[in-house]
Amino acid sequence: MILHELTGRDAVTTFDAAGTITFLVGLTGLVLGISKGGISGWNEPVVIGGLIAAAVLLPTFVLIERHHRAPMLDLTIFSNRLFSAASAAAFINGLARFALMFVFVFYFQGVQGDSPILAGIKLAPMALGMLISSPLAGMWADRRGSRGLAVLGMLVGAAGLALMTTLDRDTSYWASGTFLFLVGVGSGMFNSPNTAAMMGTVAAHRRGIAAGARVLVQNTGAVISIAFVIAVVTSSVPKTVLFEVFSGLAHQITNSQLVPFISNMHTALWCLAAISVLGAFVAAARPAHVKAEGAKAEAAPAEVSAAA
Repeated sequence: MILHELTGRDAVTTFDAAGTITFLVGLTGLVLGISKGGISGWNEPVVIGGLIAAAVLLPTFVLIERHHRAPMLDLTIFSNRLFSAASAAAFINGLARFALMFVFVFYFQGVQGDSPILAGIKLAPMALGMLISSPLAGMWADRRGSRGLAVLGMLVGAAGLALMTTLDRDTSYWASGTFLFLVGVGSGMFNSPNTAAMMGTVAAHRRGIAAGARVLVQNTGAVISIAFVIAVVTSSVPKTVLFEVFSGLAHQITNSQLVPFISNMHTALWCLAAISVLGAFVAAARPAHVKAEGAKAEAAPAEVSAAA
């Protein structure tokens, strides 16, 4: 009743079957190869096959998208410097943040011995941080620009991730909860301005494509994030210990048995913090103030009409 179409449908509506299949199989191979490599070893046939499939099919996907009449991912939208830099930052943000849910579920259940329900409740500070910072960041970005806030959000998140490397088996929840809240604040500070920048730089009739591209790159980063963290966390940890941690059987694990897992968890968190710092540099590389192309495209017909 409220939302109305601004433009008509595209003339070409052919389904991009080749692009969809190559992307799906290529990304699945990449995720499977990375995640299973840390558990089963990097010389396993499934791991090697998955990584080879990714190396072949993902570049093929790019070639297909460049020549398809109605591509799944319209690559021409990335010709805009602001949109491409903001998309890269969104990918890095997904890569740096999403695996935290995975890590902390098993930290609370498998290391500290919490029940599944309590572990879920303990994750709430990250969502709370995003809930508070996202609307405030959006209002600030609308008035004073989005680039500085996106950079600051990445750095705040990196600080929270770095502080998480101090967590141990007996660390108080006040520490982990505070660090999760800090990461949530940083994520909220980044997401709203970065999304607004991406959507504001495209014409009205291409905003659906822009929204789809944003979700695609961010979720791709999120999927790879979990696979990467699995590979790091499970590396050189006995499978019996992994089973007990992933099953939430912390009372059966001694402190000495948990040392390799916690050490790997800290390594993964340091890597995520470094990725977040990289994201800050990428966010800083985009233009500070760019006149929205969408506004230009909408204003042009009005100007022509007035002249007539």
